[in-house]
Amino acid sequence: MKKRSRYKQNAYKFHRYVLSRKRNDSRDIIEKIECKLRRRFGLYKRLLNEDKLEELTHLRLTEERRKALKDLYSYDSKPFCELRIELTTDENNRKSNLCPNCLLELAGTLDHIIPQAPFPEYSTNPYNLIPCCSTCNSKKNDDWIKDGKRSIIDFYIDDIPDIQFLYVYPKLVKGYLDITYEIHFPLGYDITIKDRLENHFGKLELLKRYRENSDDKISELEHHIKISTESSINDDIVKDIIIKNANEMQKRLGVNYWVAILNIACVSDDVIYNYLKGCSIN
Repeated sequence: MKKRSRYKQNAYKFHRYVLSRKRNDSRDIIEKIECKLRRRFGLYKRLLNEDKLEELTHLRLTEERRKALKDLYSYDSKPFCELRIELTTDENNRKSNLCPNCLLELAGTLDHIIPQAPFPEYSTNPYNLIPCCSTCNSKKNDDWIKDGKRSIIDFYIDDIPDIQFLYVYPKLVKGYLDITYEIHFPLGYDITIKDRLENHFGKLELLKRYRENSDDKISELEHHIKISTESSINDDIVKDIIIKNANEMQKRLGVNYWVAILNIACVSDDVIYNYLKGCSIN
């Protein structure tokens, strides 16, 4: 998990672009409050830059206006499809469609970081939208404040230290490989980020989901070992290659990328490695 680059253009202009494509009564309803919305977009940007989004207050709106603002967001419409492409394209012009929340599934939609229900005025704010998979989107809720502070990870703001906190414990149980994931933060880890990460992992059930998806990655690892064994490559070299590949994954996706940590843990344990080698031979 790593901090992501946010939308580089004018957020309010994007909102106007979305609004310009509306051909129904919603546009007329929203036009009447555009001065307020413009100020709110400016407020969001200022508080985002200051990392004080919890200071956002609710804009008093009629139900008609709340509905019209919510209706502006449609993830399969042209503006949001274009936005999703921009937000998933890196500085090297390469697309990465992995959901940043879990690094498990493809991000097929956009998620409102600050919930849309209490803050419909930010339904079209690209600073408040991040690529997301359907699973993570369904598990999130409107709880984002705890004790007056933001309790959720915002990948546009939070600098997640490049320090390992996710650990994998592979072991053989009755002849089968069992995988367990745990979180252990080192002493001195930023307490605010720690609390947000714990909340993030718990809400999205990431440890459980990593475990459920481990078998496919283990099969890929077995295949790698099989090809290397058939090519008569020395075990130490095979392990070194797998670890180096995992390290490259961590450079791109963060030191706590679950697949990289899984691969390193499996080849660093001689018992597990020999088990996988045996499976690949059979």
